[in-house]
Amino acid sequence: MAGRSVAAARPPLTRARRRTVLFVLGGLLLLALFSALLVGTGTDGPIDVLRALFDTSRDASTSIILFNVRLPRVLLAAGVGGLLAGTGVLFQAIMRNPLAEPYILGVSNGCAVGAILGMLLGLGGLLLPVAAFAGGMVTIGVVLAVARGGYRENSEGMLLAGVMIGAIGAALIFLMLHLLGPQLRSALQWMLGDLSGAPIEAGPVAVACAAAVLFLALPLGGSLNALALGEEEAASLGIDARRLRALLFIAASMIVGVAVAFCGAIGFIGLVVPHLLRRTFGPDHRLLLPASVLGGSIFLVLCDMVARMLPTTLGAGAGELPIGAVTALIGAPVYIAMLRRGR
Repeated sequence: MAGRSVAAARPPLTRARRRTVLFVLGGLLLLALFSALLVGTGTDGPIDVLRALFDTSRDASTSIILFNVRLPRVLLAAGVGGLLAGTGVLFQAIMRNPLAEPYILGVSNGCAVGAILGMLLGLGGLLLPVAAFAGGMVTIGVVLAVARGGYRENSEGMLLAGVMIGAIGAALIFLMLHLLGPQLRSALQWMLGDLSGAPIEAGPVAVACAAAVLFLALPLGGSLNALALGEEEAASLGIDARRLRALLFIAASMIVGVAVAFCGAIGFIGLVVPHLLRRTFGPDHRLLLPASVLGGSIFLVLCDMVARMLPTTLGAGAGELPIGAVTALIGAPVYIAMLRRGR
């Protein structure tokens, strides 16, 4: 009865409502981005940051810190957060299961294995995301084989297989990290989720990828709605569900590979953000998918602020927290709550 009353109270999705929600989320993202620029050593006030953003000649030192350190990192958090939340929605639509998520399915760890193998082979630049994508695709194939069925018929078995394959991937990651020798500490930090070690150009590239996903998400929502109804219903609407699922699986794995190559395996964003937005705005993918991209950007930017501020606030001298630890502390309780509710 409660679920019916909530559904009845939720207003129908109209074009005006969708635009309003996305406009509000976009405004919140801009606010989160600006707030994140204020966090850091030698923090300046909002007025000083605004002046440095629009007039670099006023204070050279502030401009250097802002444009070479803070802004690339904030943009990277926004881009990666949007990519991971968007792929969470795609995996959930493919498997028709709200518990599906790249990290839980083992795809993130598989991409990390591929990326570390690429590092050991001396790959860099654009070849590193390619190696991460290959690792993710191999993981998906293994998970499907272990689950003994397609993602349509046995999504629960695939989730369990993903958890186990992800654990094996984590063991392989630690084994290969020992082979990196002097780079071990930085590689461990990267594996736990690290936004500080990425090159300056990674931030704009991640934002461009997230913007592309957001642009493509706008017309894709109707097809995902049909996919959620089942194969027969999708076929009656002229959609080849099997082909669409295969394409979405490849696209989602490629997106996760890009995110992992930039900053390691960051989990639970694809679970927490779509879950909260689905409960708030409903399951219509015409709004859920683009809203999750924006919401994921906001979420990871805020988590990065916590990772940078918490050690200083507590007086700890060990440096900033890995961003993956912050998202796991938030996402794991949400996952447990969803399991207990049986949804």
